[in-house]
Amino acid sequence: VKFTVQEVKPAVTQQKHEIKQPFYPALTGSEQKIRAALQSKVDFEFPDVPLSKVLATLQSQHGVNIFLSAKALEDEGVTADHPVNIAMKGISLKSALELILKPLGLTYVVDDEVLKITTPYEANRTFQVRIYPVADLCETPEDFLVLQDVIRNAQLGNWKPNGIDKLAPSIGFDGRIVRADNYAYEGGTISVLPQIQSLVVSQTYDTHNAIVDFLSLLRDVRKDQQRLSSEKKETGIPR
Repeated sequence: VKFTVQEVKPAVTQQKHEIKQPFYPALTGSEQKIRAALQSKVDFEFPDVPLSKVLATLQSQHGVNIFLSAKALEDEGVTADHPVNIAMKGISLKSALELILKPLGLTYVVDDEVLKITTPYEANRTFQVRIYPVADLCETPEDFLVLQDVIRNAQLGNWKPNGIDKLAPSIGFDGRIVRADNYAYEGGTISVLPQIQSLVVSQTYDTHNAIVDFLSLLRDVRKDQQRLSSEKKETGIPR
């Protein structure tokens, strides 16, 4: 009697994608230094100290370049000598800057490798392009489109109407051809680039930071779901 022994092939497991960095291009050395400084804790006391001196002190303490836009001051009717009266202990430099600048109608962005003090209006008009690899979050072409919509719907920033650049031109009242994307729609854009399993985003500094945090949160949720699924499988609990 002959017995046929079939070769047992190992189960095919889904390839895991690991993201080496959250976005491209990577932050420069100066930008990494600014990012670390913004998260560091600060103690200070500024009793009616001129704004320019406050910023110079913070620049010296943290070793980062802080640029104060003269146009921003002019637009808000603020001078570099405007007195700042604030004392804080054990808060992040990020929070400290927000507390100092917001009452003056100012904000900050990280642009051109400096921490730039500007107006919210200018900050919302300063766009940066980043590429976000998301192969670990998406498996099918539809997944990328869903993720794109999820990011837009999460209210992380202002977006131009989706697909505005694909609308056909129309004839205006004077006979001229008018393109829909010629109108001053405010906000950034997000596109799927399936060839490299990534999202290409043009957005402001604050919105990019929000996207990084949001994608990190999605990855944490996915990791927890995978762990739970694995535990159920090991214990024989139906999923």
